[in-house]
Order: sequence, then structure tokens, then C-alpha cells
Amino acid sequence: MKKSVLVYSLLLAVALPAAPLVDEPVAELRMQDGTRSDAIVRSLGGDAVLLQHAQGVEIVAFSAFPAEYRRPLEERRQAQIKNTAGRAADVSYRFPPPPTLTPAEGEEARIAGRVFVNTTDAGDLKLSGVRVFVYSKEDYRKQAAWYSEHPWEASRSHSRNAEELAREENSLGAMQQFEAATEIAALGWRLVTPSPFSAVTDAEGRFSITHRVAPPYFVVAHASREVDGEVEYYRWAVISDQIDDPENVLLFNDNMD
Repeated sequence: MKKSVLVYSLLLAVALPAAPLVDEPVAELRMQDGTRSDAIVRSLGGDAVLLQHAQGVEIVAFSAFPAEYRRPLEERRQAQIKNTAGRAADVSYRFPPPPTLTPAEGEEARIAGRVFVNTTDAGDLKLSGVRVFVYSKEDYRKQAAWYSEHPWEASRSHSRNAEELAREENSLGAMQQFEAATEIAALGWRLVTPSPFSAVTDAEGRFSITHRVAPPYFVVAHASREVDGEVEYYRWAVISDQIDDPENVLLFNDNMD
């Protein structure tokens, strides 16, 4: 999935000045339940925001932020509501908790492999720092159903708003809603319950996971990279039935979602 940020940023710059957390990361965001590193708001719903940080992604209510950030967030929320003729206020981010996972009771096994993308100009680009998970088939389907019902539905609401605003020739409102739809769709997968069986790829894009998930299982990963001012999002969910060699699992263009 790809998003274009340049036009959106230019349009938004006309409406509001840049603000920490909203337009640029905050190195240490201290909240009541702990500190988030390199935190930035990726999209705004009518009642909460999608917050990305070094520790992951989460939905946070406006009222949960420290006072110094609450005002610029509320200003941005009100501006978005105004720019979208009130439509943005109707997109809820107050999702219920994702399903819990079934305890794994299979025999100990290992999978290993690489995560990379093939490009026309630079060949294979190894993706480091990507967390790879192993889910049972049943657990993965429950998480996917939750995602479809909540983050994906929020993304669809943003998209419908964008289409309606575009027909009304409201470029700023349409672009804001398109941006929000892209972010919640791509990052919403990271709101599901994480499997305890996971590993992070090294500098060569390699990973190795020891797990107890009986087949059939899914190998799941999400990644992103910036290309010429745009962010490309990648996602994989490969079922074990399609894996010939568990010691050489390749997550790349051909099996990308």
C-alpha cells in the first residue's frame, strides 16, 4: 500500500501551523501509563487518534494526552471536522479489544527466513527491524475478522467521506480523509493481539522463530519504507500449507498481501 503525503502536507500547512506530535515526532511522550518514544499521530478519528511510536501502534483518546498536546490535537480535530463539513466527527476509533489467543500446545518447531522487496532500480532490498509472527490458523482468522470489523471499517468510512468531498470539490477535506483512510488501513493491523511467537529481522532481513503452533499456521509480518517522499506499506500473511521449506521462508513481492 502506498500513500502520497506531499499534497496533503501542503494543503494542511495552509490551514494550520506545524505542531509537535501532530506533524512531527515527539522524542519522549510522557503519559500516565508510561513513556512512548518517537511518538506521532498518524490519523484522527472523531473520538480518538491513531498513535505510532517506537513501541508500536495504539488508539488513544484525546483526553489521555498531556495538556501541552491536548490543545493542538483538539485544534487539528476541529479543523478536520470543519474541513470535512462535519463528516470526520462520525468516524469512530473507539474499538473493542482484539480477541485473545488460544494457548499453543503443539510440539516445538522452528521457522526461519528472510523479508525483502524486489525493486527495479536497486534489486532486492533487505528489510531490517521487521517483526514476524506465527499465528495458528484459527487465531489469525479471529484477528483478521476483528481488523475487518473495526480498523478496516473505519478506513472505509474515511474513504467514503473522501469520495463525497471530492465530488463536492472539497480538495482539502478529501485529501485529509484519504490520508486517514490509508493510515488506519495500513497500521490498523498492528492493533491486533500480537502472537507470543515472534522475532525481529536483522540487518540482512533474516529471522528465526521457535514456536509451538501446530500446523496449519500463518506467518505474518508488516513493514514500511520511505521512497521519494512517499511511504510504502507492505504486509504478508502466508499459510504454512504454502511453505515448502520452514527453514527458508521468503516474504517478498510474490506473496505480499
